[in-house]
Amino acid sequence: MKFIISFISMLLIVTNSVLLLSQYHVYSSSLDADEASYFYEQEIELKFKADKIIVKQHFNNLPSEKIAVVWPISSENRSCDLSKNSDCDRLTEDLTAFKEGESSSQSISYEIPLLDGLKEAQIFSDFLVKLDKGGVSYTTLHITDELKRGGMWVSGLSVLGNTSLDLIDYSLSIGEGDVKELYWQKEVVPIQYEDNNYSLYSHKEIPKELIGQLEQLHLPNREHVSVLFSNKKLEMNSSRIAFIESEDIVSIQRELIVKHVQLIYGIDSPDTLLAEVISSFLLDQPIGSEKARWMYDTLVSYLTTDQLENWKLALEKNKQVDAEKLDTMLTNILKLKTSFFTFNVQAGAEHFPLLFEDSRPVYINELEQENMKVLFKEGKVLYSVEPLLSELGYTINDTDKGLYVQNATRAFRFPIQEPFYVLNQKRYDAMSEPFEKIGAVYYIEEAWMIRLFLLDVEKEEKRINIKQSGLF
Repeated sequence: MKFIISFISMLLIVTNSVLLLSQYHVYSSSLDADEASYFYEQEIELKFKADKIIVKQHFNNLPSEKIAVVWPISSENRSCDLSKNSDCDRLTEDLTAFKEGESSSQSISYEIPLLDGLKEAQIFSDFLVKLDKGGVSYTTLHITDELKRGGMWVSGLSVLGNTSLDLIDYSLSIGEGDVKELYWQKEVVPIQYEDNNYSLYSHKEIPKELIGQLEQLHLPNREHVSVLFSNKKLEMNSSRIAFIESEDIVSIQRELIVKHVQLIYGIDSPDTLLAEVISSFLLDQPIGSEKARWMYDTLVSYLTTDQLENWKLALEKNKQVDAEKLDTMLTNILKLKTSFFTFNVQAGAEHFPLLFEDSRPVYINELEQENMKVLFKEGKVLYSVEPLLSELGYTINDTDKGLYVQNATRAFRFPIQEPFYVLNQKRYDAMSEPFEKIGAVYYIEEAWMIRLFLLDVEKEEKRINIKQSGLF
C-alpha cells in the first residue's frame, strides 16, 4: 500500500512540476496589497480513524522569513513530522511559528477529534493549519479511511483517483489553491462533466446549455469547483464546493455561477443583483433576474466597443466590489460621473436609467450638501428634492393625492401627472411637471426649482452655489 501511494505521489510531482512553476508565477505576479505576501505548496495526508483524523501537513517553497503557524482550534497532539525525511529546524519550541531559515520545506502533524465518528453528509471547515500572510498555490490531498466506510470525498480539488484496498479506502486529489472545506457522504455520485474549472457530480446528464456557459465563463483567479446535484439541503459558504437541488438552467446559473461570483468579488449583500450583472458580462450574455438583464442590456447598448472591453478588463482586475466601487469603475471608463449601480440597488424592483451627474459639490446657503445629486436627463438638469428642500426648511409628504411641500408660510401641492400646482390654496397652470420620480427618489427640474422656491443658482468651475433670493 505504501508503495502504491508513494508511486502515485512521485508521478504527480513529475508530471506537474512545470505546471506548478507556471502557477506559482501567475499567483505571485497578481498580488494585491490585501492579499497574501507569499505563496507555498502543500501536501496533506488525512488518515481517518474511528474517533479522530491524523493529519500530516507538508509545506514546500517556504520563504526564509519568520512565519506564524495558525493551528486549528480543535487540533490536538501538535508536533513536528519526520516521516518525509524533513527536519524541524525552523519550527519553534512552542510550535507557534517557523523561524527564519533557509530550509524551504517543513512538516507538521496533529490530530482532529471525531467525537461522533464520521457522520453522513459531514462538512469539515477550518480543520487545516494555515500560515500567516501566506497563500496556497497548489495542494496534493491524500485521504485514507482505515474503517473502509466507502462513500465519496469532495474538496473542490480535482479527484485523480479512488481505490479500495484490503485494509483501507484511499482517495487522491490535486489542484491549484487551498482546501477550505471537505465533504463526505456515503452515496457515490458519478462525475458527469469535468474540465479545468468544474467537476459536476450528478445522477442525470448535464444540460448542454449549462456546459456551454461554463466553458465560456472566465472568472479572475479561478480555482476548480466541485458541484453536487443533490436533493439534500446543505448550506455551505464555500467558493469551491456547491450543492444544487434543482437542475433547471436558471437555478443552476443562480446557485453555481452567480453565487460563485458573489464569493469571488466579495459581494456580501443577500441581493444577487450585482453578481447577476457581473456574471452576465463574464458570460457575454444576460442572465439572472429581469432587472439584471435590463442593466446588462442598458450598459452594452451605451458603451462603445473599446469602453466595453475596458469595462470587462476592469471587472477581471477588481475582486472586492460593491455598488459604489462599480460606479467608480464605470465613471472612470465613461469619463462621466454615474451612480447607475448604487441607484439601482437602492431602487429595489424599480429600474433606474443610466444617467450622468454633475460632479461638482452643491452648496446651499454656503453649506455643502453631501447627499445632493444633480442629474442630467434628456436635456434637463435635475436636483434631488429631499436634501434641497429640507435644507431650505420645507417638509415633504408624498401621498396618493400628490406631493405636499410646505414651511411656515408657503404650502404647495403638486398633483401626480396633472398640469397644475397649488400654492397657498391658489391654483396655477403648469406647462411641464416640476418633479420627476426616478427609482424611489424625487427630483426637481432646475428652472422650476429656481422659480418655485425663489433661488439663485451660480455655477463655478469647482462648485454649484444655491442661495435664497427671497424669504416667505
